Parts: sequence; structure tokens; C-alpha cells
Amino acid sequence: MLMKAAFQGAGTDEEFKKKLTARKRLLLAGVTMGILAIAAGIMMIFVMPDTEQNAFLAGVYCGAGTAAVVMGTAALYKMRKMLRDESLLRKERIKEGDERTSEIGKKATVFGVQIYLFAMLAGILVSGFFSMQVFWTLWGTTLGLALIIKGTELYYKKKM
Repeated sequence: MLMKAAFQGAGTDEEFKKKLTARKRLLLAGVTMGILAIAAGIMMIFVMPDTEQNAFLAGVYCGAGTAAVVMGTAALYKMRKMLRDESLLRKERIKEGDERTSEIGKKATVFGVQIYLFAMLAGILVSGFFSMQVFWTLWGTTLGLALIIKGTELYYKKKM
């Protein structure tokens, strides 16, 4: 959903093909990161001490990596199929160009980020009483997200 929102606005099939090519590069990067996560999880099993925490993290890395590889590969397969079939490409371009769906996605993203920020701020307030490590982690994550939002806002102000 988010990747489709980032590459919207294709007026012709050729423009849509270019956007799909850019999307394909991101998917390949995601699949590569998934493979690296799986490798890190496997390496963690053999290199790190045999503790419950390391076993848990190895499982998380392998699971998240596998999910990234499977979902990315499925999306790449669908995209490859689309690029070879002009009628399927046109149908998908029209479907993705639907203004109502686009607007719903934008509103859902904005509202989701607002909820996330309020939850992070609540977490910052509560964690300050219990753990400074958690406090600083939440603070850094919230500040990072705020900087990303401001940076993308400045980018789109210059672009549009």
C-alpha cells in the first residue's frame, strides 16, 4: 500500500512501466535485506552464546527475513507478469490510479502516523519513571520520525 502510494500518478502505460521499474528496485533491495536478515539469524545461532535472548533474536531475524523474501518475491513475480501482459498492465494502472483509493491510503497513513506519535509520546512519559534506556530509545525514535516527516514535507514543497 505505501509503496503504491509513493509511485502513483502514471498517466500512460509507459509512465506506469517506469514507476514499476523503480518499485522493482525497492523490492529487490527488500528481498536482499531479507536474505541478509536470515543470514544474520543463522550466524547468530552459531557465533553468539547459546542464551534465550540470542535464540529469540535469531528466530525474529530469520522469520522477518523469510517474510521479506517471500512477500518481495511474490510482488516481483506479479510485477513481472504485469510487465509482460499489456492488458493486465493497463488494468492495474487504472486500478492504482483510482483517486478514491489513493485518498483513502493517504488519509489512513496520516492518521496512522498521528496515532503512532501519540502512543510514542505516552510511552516516553511512562518510561521516564522506569527505564532511561527505554525513554531514550522512544525519544530517539520519535525524534527520528519527526525529522523524516519534516524532511519529506520540505522535499514535496520544493517538488510541487
